[in-house]
Amino acid sequence: MKKYFKLFLFALTTFLVVSCDKEDSRFDHNAEIGWVEFVSSASTTGQTVDNIQIPLAVEVPVYKNGLNISYTFTAVNGDYTNYVATTGGSTYADPSDASRNVNISIDLMNMEVGRSFTTSFDITLTAVDDAGVSVGLSDGSSTLVHRVTIPCSNPAVLPNTYFVGDYTIADVVATTGPNNGTENFEASTVTLSVDGTDPNQRNFDVAVLPAFVGGTQPARILFTTDNVVSLLDLDSTIGCSAPAYIYADAGANNVAWDICDDQTITVTYTEDPLGSCGGPFEASFILTKI
Repeated sequence: MKKYFKLFLFALTTFLVVSCDKEDSRFDHNAEIGWVEFVSSASTTGQTVDNIQIPLAVEVPVYKNGLNISYTFTAVNGDYTNYVATTGGSTYADPSDASRNVNISIDLMNMEVGRSFTTSFDITLTAVDDAGVSVGLSDGSSTLVHRVTIPCSNPAVLPNTYFVGDYTIADVVATTGPNNGTENFEASTVTLSVDGTDPNQRNFDVAVLPAFVGGTQPARILFTTDNVVSLLDLDSTIGCSAPAYIYADAGANNVAWDICDDQTITVTYTEDPLGSCGGPFEASFILTKI
């Protein structure tokens, strides 16, 4: 019985090894057989770029006559033809290119126009003009489709409905206020309005260091054309030493804004940049639409 069992185990092992070798080496017998697929499943364009390159993986050892790889576009969200002038095409895998870098190059148009919405489309590989090369490793392969998203694009001038109305405000990071049993910005509801001289500026009144300063102070945030939001100088009217205690622009720490979303934003700023109360400190507050 043991003898027969050993023979059976040997035969089974041999079958599995041969089967696996056969599976793994199915393309090894012919260097001109293989497949083409996308390197990744999705990408996002820049806000204002005029071209995007989608890389392909050409899993074919030798393609001495070159490969024409065809593809089509399919809308997913919005009308991508506002930005892409074609519904498909082909790209060429050049056998003389030792780098083997093969890309689908897509020219984009109308990208300088502000957009308060996203648009997306799928690129689907459809064919390769070589009978020995398939698109994807097998039917239904997930590497046959790549989704391209064209994001929102911040306009040079904000619409007068963006970040306007009632918002809650609360400290995210603060030093002087919490260290003295209070807040930098009092947790409350504030009303943002468009500045009369700058359409990219929003104004609101808020209590600053409420345990020490009575009433509210005028605050201003600016949505800049380099896509960040900045707190303009705010004077608390008090100080721990000779310099005024103020809040100022965060500089390199300013955060980005997105025309597609006015529901919430975190505004970074520099607390006490003149060192009146031991600063400067990095600080921030959050605005959330009601």
